[in-house]
Amino acid sequence: MKNIFLGLTVTLLMTACASSSSNKPLYYWDSAYDKSVYNRLNKDGDVDKEIQNMEKMAQKAYEKQQKVPPGFHAHLGLLYHHVGNMPKMQENFQKEAELYEESRTYMEFLLKSKTQGGKK
Repeated sequence: MKNIFLGLTVTLLMTACASSSSNKPLYYWDSAYDKSVYNRLNKDGDVDKEIQNMEKMAQKAYEKQQKVPPGFHAHLGLLYHHVGNMPKMQENFQKEAELYEESRTYMEFLLKSKTQGGKK
């Protein structure tokens, strides 16, 4: 009987915790990011317009106090590299490494290769 009571108590507590937690998404996501990645992979679209759309998406995310998805700033940095804006590329690579520590090594590699190797 004691085990049944304990089991019911744990179940009720878990249910209460699950129902009271917010259903706020982990990352802010809109179609600008998907379209930009698709366009770059297919070498379509206007890079300047993609940059503008992604900057707007980042602004919306920060206004809503949400994080952008992993890879967002890395992709934006590569777009800036494509148009020759090296300071913005570096800024975005560094932001990616700050937000997602697991990407730090790759971002450092990209910074080194893009600043030494020129446009690739």
